[in-house]
Amino acid sequence: MKSRTVVIEVTGMHCASCSILIDDCVEDVAGVVSSQTSLKTGQCVAVVADSVTDADVLAAVAEAGYSGTILTGVSPT
Repeated sequence: MKSRTVVIEVTGMHCASCSILIDDCVEDVAGVVSSQTSLKTGQCVAVVADSVTDADVLAAVAEAGYSGTILTGVSPT
């Protein structure tokens, strides 16, 4: 399985529980290998199968109750 990394700038987080909720929702998407969300950086870094679209990951972030923007050409921090 080929995979890629998606970096999302997340807005609306205010505590560590927020990042856990986002990770849980993103990891529920079929084809997501892992998700690590950091309150400190305001980013969610997800490793996903090539079949997973950016929109799929953004929808999971929205399902958790947050807004997200895909960052292109950015290395995960």
